Amino acid sequence: MPTESPADRAYERQKRARRRGVRLGLAASFVIGLLGARTALALPQPCTLLNDRGAWYQPLAGDGPVPLPSHPESWAPAPRGNQLLPGTYLVRLQAENPNSHPITCIFLPDKLVALAELLTGESPQPLARTGWFLPLDERAMKSPQAVLPTVLPPGTNTFWLRLWVPANSPKIPSSLAVQMEALEAFTITQRRFDHAHGVYGGIMLAVVLYNLFLFFSLRERLYLLYVLYASFFGCIWLVRAGMGLTFLWPHWPLWDAQAHYFMIGLAIIFGNAFSSAFLELPVKAPRLARGLQAISVFVGLLLVGVGLQRFALIETPLALAAAGACSLYVAAGFLRLRQKSPEARYFLLATGMVILGTVVYIAAFFRLLPTTFITANSAQLGSAAEMVLLAFALGHKIRHLRQEKVAAEELSRLDPLTGLANRRLLSEQMELEWRRVYRQGSTLGIVIVDVDHFKAYNDAWGHQAGDGLLQLLAEELRSLCRRPGDLAARYGGEEFVLLLPSLSVLQAHELAERLRRTVEERAWPHPASPLGPVVTVSCGVAVGRPVEGVPVSVLFAEADEALYFAKRSGRNQVCLRTASGTHRRLNSA
Repeated sequence: MPTESPADRAYERQKRARRRGVRLGLAASFVIGLLGARTALALPQPCTLLNDRGAWYQPLAGDGPVPLPSHPESWAPAPRGNQLLPGTYLVRLQAENPNSHPITCIFLPDKLVALAELLTGESPQPLARTGWFLPLDERAMKSPQAVLPTVLPPGTNTFWLRLWVPANSPKIPSSLAVQMEALEAFTITQRRFDHAHGVYGGIMLAVVLYNLFLFFSLRERLYLLYVLYASFFGCIWLVRAGMGLTFLWPHWPLWDAQAHYFMIGLAIIFGNAFSSAFLELPVKAPRLARGLQAISVFVGLLLVGVGLQRFALIETPLALAAAGACSLYVAAGFLRLRQKSPEARYFLLATGMVILGTVVYIAAFFRLLPTTFITANSAQLGSAAEMVLLAFALGHKIRHLRQEKVAAEELSRLDPLTGLANRRLLSEQMELEWRRVYRQGSTLGIVIVDVDHFKAYNDAWGHQAGDGLLQLLAEELRSLCRRPGDLAARYGGEEFVLLLPSLSVLQAHELAERLRRTVEERAWPHPASPLGPVVTVSCGVAVGRPVEGVPVSVLFAEADEALYFAKRSGRNQVCLRTASGTHRRLNSA
């Protein structure tokens, strides 16, 4: 059985650390990552990389790196620039081991390099290989980072680093800089960041799953947009951290190299859609909504370019699109804040967190701030804070929308003039009460009230006075509804209905008579009435006990017929029609 190398053992420790990090994230145990950071800072650096280096370049030839020549100095000096040109680079490295025994050290080239090989110059076979071009199991150390481990004998040792940059690469290294450190120090430092990524991934997973559950439960489109936005936004950092290559696609390195383009693009598209819907921009700020839509279309075209492998044309426009979207987010947030939107402050706070985290990360990258655990992970911390805050804001908004929906639903069931139930609510309640009293073996009473000569009242006093009279009558009707199930409704025009469950014929008749007498005693003036100088009402009453197969409309028709008799008999009176009077299938109370 082959012996396990120190690099393999380090990789296994690193992989276990990643898994622990995911569990830590789900448990929100951030402390272990911080303890790992303190431990890593305390370790010494036993191996040293000397400054005596040289770098040479050979233009691209074929589909792979140029073999190591016997005299590397015969190549052209490596060109300078912000990015490496396609081709093969040779870098001479001199590493010193001050100890009296061999130690395992690692070389760290640019993390964006496609292929990096460590050679001694004595053999064309590399000591170690790494780079995003290789599947995970073909790398010397099965790590998503560009890592070249080697055993360093005591004293000064010379190595050659061969770097290959393919044409039209999704990732282009920016320099030939190489770092070196002990394997133990790298492993502990990497474990610290793996814990941080695990915590971040756990937070994002918890937020996404929770809101996905809410979407399936409530069927609110905003939750789905938020889930898509948070998922792709979180995947940006997890893919950059190598989580995808480690756990999902270890044999697809080319996809891993370009996956972040798709994650960024889709995060922008769904972030625009979520922000527009969350802030109600199509209605409240249509220009900003159209601006976000234009950015989304532009990003969609860029993603087509990614699919066509046109990486050199994508990176800068994609970054500009992201910056433009963030600018519109801030502008939309402040605009909605001025419009007194309750969700705008949450949105601005959440957006500010990710912007602040990104600024701190960039400042640390350019050495404007010290590189610490917080500054190195500030962008991820900011994005995690943004997603958590947006989740709270989304919950607040959905509750607000549902309250408005309930209020609107209630208003749609009320008469706007009198505040009584409208015809729609009356129909629903009649059906409900009819079934309820049927189960209880009880009765249901219906009283239809009509204002006598109301048209003449309107002609004499005007429609505004007529509306006022209807409101006064509505108050009298409302005062009669004192028991559960009692309902006063405006049926239409000057007609009103009282729904009275569990009343006898005598009780319903007495209540209607009390209403008629009260209206007459109020002495509301009605100079155009032939019945006298005051407003009067006529009432039709019907009370019945439900019978299987007979709808409540039968009872309502009896009350309407009773009202007709009251009006034909001279008005200002109550007429009673028991259900058995004309419909044998109903039993009178």
